[in-house]
Amino acid sequence: MYIKNHLPTTLACITCLVTFSPAEEFLDNFQGLWAVGGNVLQSNYINTNTETTLAPYIFGSFGTLRIEANRVLYSLYSTHTYSILATGNYRSQQYSEELNKNRSIELGLTLDVSLSYGFNSRFTILGDVSDTHNGYEIETLIYRHDSISKLSILTALAIQYQDKDLANYYYATNNYAADDGYVFEAEVIATYPMGDFSAFAGLRSYWYGSNVSNSPLANSSNTLLSFFGIGYNF
Repeated sequence: MYIKNHLPTTLACITCLVTFSPAEEFLDNFQGLWAVGGNVLQSNYINTNTETTLAPYIFGSFGTLRIEANRVLYSLYSTHTYSILATGNYRSQQYSEELNKNRSIELGLTLDVSLSYGFNSRFTILGDVSDTHNGYEIETLIYRHDSISKLSILTALAIQYQDKDLANYYYATNNYAADDGYVFEAEVIATYPMGDFSAFAGLRSYWYGSNVSNSPLANSSNTLLSFFGIGYNF
């Protein structure tokens, strides 16, 4: 287990926050969970092992900045029904050390709209800025928050369109070129407070289209990412 591959993005976020805010002000205004947890990636790559890592996790907000584990959102404009957010994303679910497929950093915009019955929707466009896959992704997502006693549960369903540059970086070979395609994602994250601390666990399942499952690098259409840990509540 190792932590080094997850540190750069998280530390960059923390550094920016601390740099532009006095430490006391930052601690007084941040609301959320800082944690360390395990991350288990069961990718759909052929002949690869389950990847287990130790990583920092942040779930919370600092003013109009929200941090959701691998995603950072900053409100540019907001009303009581919708928000427009600058978005940063750290792509790790298509990573493979054995196949030399790197994680990527992406930036874009998100439109978050409140729906009926406690649901929200998001429409996000993300483009690679780390010179990894040099592609883009468009995501439509619906999510909601629920509580059972002290247990908080986030559930989400998403459809993602990945362009051919993104798909080719992760799944092309000398004899196979991956077209653009769609990914279906289901996610659940549960958090349970214990005084000043909280425990959390989450599961994300990704189902890829034939552009990926037909690749010689893929042994299935499914990738499963699970994570769990404990942290301090601010």
